[in-house]
Amino acid sequence: MSRDPGADDLLSEHPDAVAATAQRLRTVLLDAHPQLEERVRRGWHSINYRDPVAGFVCALFPGADGVQLVFEHGARLPDPEGRLTGTGRQVRALQLTAPGEVDPVVVGTFLDHAVELGAGLRAR
Repeated sequence: MSRDPGADDLLSEHPDAVAATAQRLRTVLLDAHPQLEERVRRGWHSINYRDPVAGFVCALFPGADGVQLVFEHGARLPDPEGRLTGTGRQVRALQLTAPGEVDPVVVGTFLDHAVELGAGLRAR
């Protein structure tokens, strides 16, 4: 598990609920896929996750009142319950405002699909 120590610094700039939600997401993501590399991108104000095979799969974007978990190829992910937001051609996001909203099964399922999709796209 590769945690970027700069993430705590980035999250300290946000309200407690936002920081706690992001911390919960970090734990769920890295528990589900310990091979992910976590990297803070100050210019994007994000915490990015890269898989050694699939490449960049997702990122956390903390905001004033919540956290977006953005999937790089989210428009291609199965989303039968319509949980993902966004209308662009590529990315989609889960919007979360409290740590209790972070469902490890939901996040883990989207992450599993994102890693599988990314690996398939890079194998072409």
